[in-house]
This record gives sequence, structure tokens and C-alpha cells, in this order.
Amino acid sequence: MKSFKVAVIVLVVFMMALFLVAGCAEEPAVDADAGAEEEPYTVNLAAKGWSENMTLGYMAALLIEEHTVHTVDTSKINMGPTEMLHPALVEGQIDIYPEYTGTSWMVVLGEEEIISDRMEIFEKSRDAYMEQFDIVMMEPIGFQNTFAIAMTPERVEELGVSKLSELADIPDLTFIGDNTTFTRPDLYLGLAETYGIDMDGINRVIVDTSFFYEALDQGEGDLTTLFSTDGRLKEYGFVVLEDDKNFFPPYDAIYVVRGEVLEKYPSINEALEPLLGTIDEETMTELNYLVEVQMEDPEDVAREYLESVGLL
Repeated sequence: MKSFKVAVIVLVVFMMALFLVAGCAEEPAVDADAGAEEEPYTVNLAAKGWSENMTLGYMAALLIEEHTVHTVDTSKINMGPTEMLHPALVEGQIDIYPEYTGTSWMVVLGEEEIISDRMEIFEKSRDAYMEQFDIVMMEPIGFQNTFAIAMTPERVEELGVSKLSELADIPDLTFIGDNTTFTRPDLYLGLAETYGIDMDGINRVIVDTSFFYEALDQGEGDLTTLFSTDGRLKEYGFVVLEDDKNFFPPYDAIYVVRGEVLEKYPSINEALEPLLGTIDEETMTELNYLVEVQMEDPEDVAREYLESVGLL
């Protein structure tokens, strides 16, 4: 009888072990010990100074710290625009930041050709980044956040416009933007050339990027640039004018990383890969809404999202 009980106990323990093994097989593909043989490194991560880019920056930081032996310095999140971040990346002052394909193509690479195909602009930008800068452009995160031009519903009705091409016939317009908005070829400068708008004949209101919506809502200008995944679009109800000449190129969100860093610490790539291709426009707009309207911290929003999809 005693031997029978022992046999039963052994069988139960064996079955429990099988269930544990099966359960482990269903865990997320990210290896918590990825790069365990790598020498610990402090990744210098940066981001632009607005909600979406900061949220994406914190997502990368959280994944790297959770799934590698490395730590992440996030003090340069909210560092500034592409014009600051790209040179810092090339010079090795930072290692990674979230960027957009259209910005890479037109601002960093200085290309004038308008490419409307999302994959084509990504592949050409990716190849040029590696060849010219030894910078890896990782696969798209999944959504694109293109630029758009918006007006209040009242101003649209008053002027009788619905398309960007109609702006050329309206004198004394006031454009809202920041210091780079009026000089970038993928914003007002190129927009004016494409649509025949006389930039010398417009009025300019310069405000910080985070106050574009407030400035337009308070009547400080006639129009402003915004992003298609802005959470505040839900709150303000602005009208986006039709880009009837397809001026704005695709702006797929991507991470750009120094090639030297990924070569030496491949676990960073492994940590980020499960996120790539998984966030669509609707999801990113909702995350932006939490930061921009509900005033939640972008790091908290990033963490809660990654936990909700099983990546943390």
C-alpha cells in the first residue's frame, strides 16, 4: 500500500512538471535573459518634445531595461526636434530615438522627390541611413502619423475652403507654427511651393509645438499644422483640409539606432522587435489622448500599454 502511495505522488509531481513546461512555452517570445553574456551598457535614449514621441521613447526604454542586462538613460527624452536629434545620433551623443520616415527622407536626407508609397520611402531611407551614417532604421512600429493642416470649423465656413489648393487665393492668412515649421521642406516651406502660397505674404505666429491647438482655438491664427494621430483632435474638433496634391509623404514611426550599438549589443534589437508592426493609428491616437487630454504621464501610458499586450 505504501509503495502505491509513493507511485501516485511521483505521478502527480511528474504531471505538474509537464503542465509547468507547457505553460512556459506559451509565454511571450521575448527572452528575459537576452544578451546575458553582453557587458552592461547605459543606452542613451532621446525623443522629441511631444507626447507621441515621448511615449514611444519610454516604450523602448522599458523594453530594453526589462529584457536585457542594459540600463537606459532617459534624461534626453524631450530633447528637441530632428534637427537636434539626428546630429546627436551621428556623433554618438545619443544611441536611439523615435523618428518618422517622411522626416528622415525630406529633412535628414534632404530629398525633394515626393514618395507616396509607405514601403518605398522606408526602404530608400533605411538604405541611405546605413550607407551615409551607419544608423539602423528598424522596421516600422505599425502606424504612420502624417502632417496635416487644420482650421476651426468656423473659419472653414467663413472662408469657404476644404482643400489646401484653395489657400493660395486667400490673402493675409496667419499661419501658426514653431521656429522649424516655417523652414522645413516637409512643412510650410514645401507646402507653399507645392500649392503656390506666397510665404512672404502670410502672417506668422510662433508658439511652442505643444500650444498649436490652443493658439488656433483662441483665434491667434487661421491655420496650424498638426499630426494625424493627435489625441487632441477628439477634443477640439478641428477640420483637416484635404491635401489634394498629395504633398505630405508617409510618416511611418520607426526607431533609429546607431549601428555600432546594435552590432555590439544585439539584445537591444531583440528587446524591441516584438513591438514592431503592432501599433495601429487608432491605438496610437488613443494613447496620445491619454497623455494630451487626460494629462497622464507618457511613461505611465507606455508602461500600461506594454503590460496590456504582454510585452512587460
